[in-house]
Amino acid sequence: MDWSLSNPSLLSGLLAVITGLLLWWYAYHSPKALIDVSEDRSLHRGRAITGAGLYLFLPFALMGLWLYPLFVPLSVILLLSVLGYLDDRFKLSFQLRLWCQLAAAMLTLWSVGVDAHLGWQLFLVLGLLWWVNLFNFMDGANGMAGLHALVSLACYGVIFGQAFSQDSVFTYLTWAGVVLMLIYLLFNLILKKLFMGDSGSLPLAWLQAVLALYAMAYDLLTPLQVAMLHVVFIVDATATLMVRLKRGENITAAHSTHFYQRLIKSGWAHWQVSLAYAAVSLLCGLLVVMTQSATTVVQYAQSFVVYGLGMAVFIKFYKLGR
Repeated sequence: MDWSLSNPSLLSGLLAVITGLLLWWYAYHSPKALIDVSEDRSLHRGRAITGAGLYLFLPFALMGLWLYPLFVPLSVILLLSVLGYLDDRFKLSFQLRLWCQLAAAMLTLWSVGVDAHLGWQLFLVLGLLWWVNLFNFMDGANGMAGLHALVSLACYGVIFGQAFSQDSVFTYLTWAGVVLMLIYLLFNLILKKLFMGDSGSLPLAWLQAVLALYAMAYDLLTPLQVAMLHVVFIVDATATLMVRLKRGENITAAHSTHFYQRLIKSGWAHWQVSLAYAAVSLLCGLLVVMTQSATTVVQYAQSFVVYGLGMAVFIKFYKLGR
């Protein structure tokens, strides 16, 4: 076995140990841990430790850059984690966060080397901005974001593993990311001690977006298949946004009207909702992996059925928990 610090497997194991120790220290011994006090709209009660995402993605990004120093998205993920931590601590303005995310989107697309017409590039920029904020909206229940990321990263890992060697940057991004989520879920879902906050949700969303962009750039997945992989988050957040716009609400203001939030208000436990969402994501992920080479017609048919079912469930239980 290669015991040098250029071995991705060795660094991934080292990452697991370091991340676990950092989260344990932050959860039980940090004198400056960020405390989130619940509000009327909160699904939690009392005080909770947040901002743990920095201790997830700081070692992840730094170790990744040690292995792959020229891989720009890792630098973007690191900067987004720091930006999210500053937002967790100081509550940055929406405008500042949006401009930073826009710069990150343009830098990411440049680094991936998206060679397409201006309309498609503009769509990808808007898609990145929507996805990162959408993911942040959905990070409100124990295990919700972590379980979805665990499923999607594992699916991306299988897809990239079929096309690239075991020492590629994509192996590190996917499987080190899976390890990262397993450790986080121990502290979040099982021990109920930590939340990742924006310092975790921003880079975690970006990690999945980067993998999606490269999967499309290398013709491993189509945009339809990427959308299938994240259907539960996209349907919940997008349908909720449409309802809020129709009601004339301020869409930048905090709220608790997502479908998963209404399920919890109606009596579901956090872990039940998060597992249900993850189970649907897993089924969709398996469908994508098994039909990776399907024709465009089949992909459109699959998307129509899955998204149609998602919207039907949302409409059927529209008043649940209100």
